[in-house]
Amino acid sequence: MGTGRFRLGRAHARVGHLRREELHKLTTRVAAEHGTIVVEDLNITGMLANRELARHIADAGFAEIRRQLAYKTGWNGGWLLVADRWYPSSKACSGCGTVRTELALHEREYECEACGLGIDRDRNAALNLAALAAEFDTAGSGPVTGRGADQKTRVRGQVAVKRQPGTTPVGQTGAVPPPGRTIDRALTQAG
Repeated sequence: MGTGRFRLGRAHARVGHLRREELHKLTTRVAAEHGTIVVEDLNITGMLANRELARHIADAGFAEIRRQLAYKTGWNGGWLLVADRWYPSSKACSGCGTVRTELALHEREYECEACGLGIDRDRNAALNLAALAAEFDTAGSGPVTGRGADQKTRVRGQVAVKRQPGTTPVGQTGAVPPPGRTIDRALTQAG
């Protein structure tokens, strides 16, 4: 029995090492290729309550990915933006900015009642997070390319503020204040 446990332990250790290596390769490539990276602060504990997704979520290593991106973007002169867990990336229309009050997990297609946009839910969220990064860049808070940023004055880990359901003017998500305005406790140091 001791030999079986030893082999099982070696197999688990090997899988763990391979997983860590792949996470390092992924985060190194992403941090080197992109100047501004946006991640969401997800409620992992709540997601683990879903029995169908729990194993996959636990295996994904979201916290480790975020930790590695935080220091690797700093090495490469980039920015890591952290969208607050209440930021409506999936519920907001990427076309007109209307925010839906409810969006069930099984609804994989986002349908906007205001402008009629029909788009994949994940693509819609990605476009909203890209708009958040673009607003951050154009607000003068960070470099557009992320290269050559001043390491001493840069603030990483920007947190988007919560948006209420309703409409927002086109081209404005309300997550980053307009140029020249300050953010009251919206910026935090990642790490």
